[in-house]
Amino acid sequence: MRFQIAKPTKGSKGGRPKKIYQLNEEQATLLITYLDNTPQVRAFKKELVRQFYAMKTKLLQRQLVRTSGKAGRREMTNAIKESPVLSDKWYVYSNFTKLLYKTALGYDVSKLREARSVDKKATPLDFLNKNELDALNKRQNQITTLIDLGMDYQAIKDVLSNQGVIYQTTLKIPEKARN
Repeated sequence: MRFQIAKPTKGSKGGRPKKIYQLNEEQATLLITYLDNTPQVRAFKKELVRQFYAMKTKLLQRQLVRTSGKAGRREMTNAIKESPVLSDKWYVYSNFTKLLYKTALGYDVSKLREARSVDKKATPLDFLNKNELDALNKRQNQITTLIDLGMDYQAIKDVLSNQGVIYQTTLKIPEKARN
């Protein structure tokens, strides 16, 4: 069972560090069946159930956004493939992906991975939050529309650069990466 040690907060009058256990849903359910139904335990059980359902709801929302993003990605790549201006250029897929992240979130994928300590092989979409995924989906739809209008990469880049970043994600880049 995982746990962490929480030190007394600043301004407190001391006390011992507390162990904070990190339980999954199954472990927590088992634990609460063993507890007596005192008023404190009932309140704890209600809050625990509320928190698990809230987390499930967040995960489902993120999953829905992620699924719609996959469909949007297919639309964008199909638009590139069908574009008379872009289809003969093999590099446009990666260029549009870089443009997508940079203009939607304000950072390229490598900076996002580095700031969140994610492996280089990880799919970027798997470590973004719902707001970031929403911003990517919105920008992806805009890029698809501009491609469908017959614009080339540079024209699309110019339009999106003037439009600004949709959702500025907050990153803390490690010191070694700044040098």
